Amino acid sequence: MRQRLASCNSTVEMRELISSIDNYGAFISAPKGMEVIPTKFANISCDWVNMPQSSGNKIILYFHGGGFCFRSPKIHGAFLARLANAAKSRGLMVNYSLAPENPYPKAPDECFAVYRALLMHGYLPHQIVFAGDSAGGNLVLTTLLRLRNANLPLPAGAIMMSPVSDMAVTGESAFTKCKDDPFFDLSTLLLMRNNYIGNHNPCDPDISPYYAKHHDLPPVFITAGTEELLMDDSIRLAERIGESGGDVSINVVKGVPHVYPLFYQLSEARDATKLMANFILERYKEAKSIQKKAS
Repeated sequence: MRQRLASCNSTVEMRELISSIDNYGAFISAPKGMEVIPTKFANISCDWVNMPQSSGNKIILYFHGGGFCFRSPKIHGAFLARLANAAKSRGLMVNYSLAPENPYPKAPDECFAVYRALLMHGYLPHQIVFAGDSAGGNLVLTTLLRLRNANLPLPAGAIMMSPVSDMAVTGESAFTKCKDDPFFDLSTLLLMRNNYIGNHNPCDPDISPYYAKHHDLPPVFITAGTEELLMDDSIRLAERIGESGGDVSINVVKGVPHVYPLFYQLSEARDATKLMANFILERYKEAKSIQKKAS
């Protein structure tokens, strides 16, 4: 996969490659009972992803990965359905605009707008958990930071899988893992990054949330694999959040690749889904208790 992506000379070629994988039926199988319902919030395309165990008032607001440049709805939808079922929640996938046609700040603007629209529709922050993988993990934290800075209600918690947190690419793993990562080499990462940020400073905290101040955030769960260029993006980010007094858990799993929880064939992916579902259920319980005391 790394070689095939590295041979792509444009975003169009990468999208065609990812689309072919997303349609590979033997690789991705939707769980039984999965229901996808197109909708819009703040006039932004989204998909409800429901399962038999889904609860109507508990939501996993999901920001998908894809280097800010492409989407794989079958892969991400199947994962979100499994997580939603395990956490007795509804999934809401945000189909944010993609780069390079819609570069920064379009994607984070839309993610922020969808969450605010949920609140305006009467959904309660203590019943919402953010989740995202890779570029989507970046959007999870960027949206949290924007909400905190605007003094708006924060969700009950956040999950980030292999988040892209440092667009300046200063983590050692970006270089030491370049022959281990089965998906990306550095040139692929930089192509997607440049499509997204253009001439903006890669150290801008709204682009690279690693460089932000991380105080007063809800509980965060981060997971990554040891066989990925972005391993240090997860480890260093968790350290920064912890140094700021945040409630952060990190799970680095040996021998697995970038966004490994999406690949349900792996036993490690199934284990991670259970961990993340338990984290979500605990956040609902804890946030509800805090709300009761406040009232």
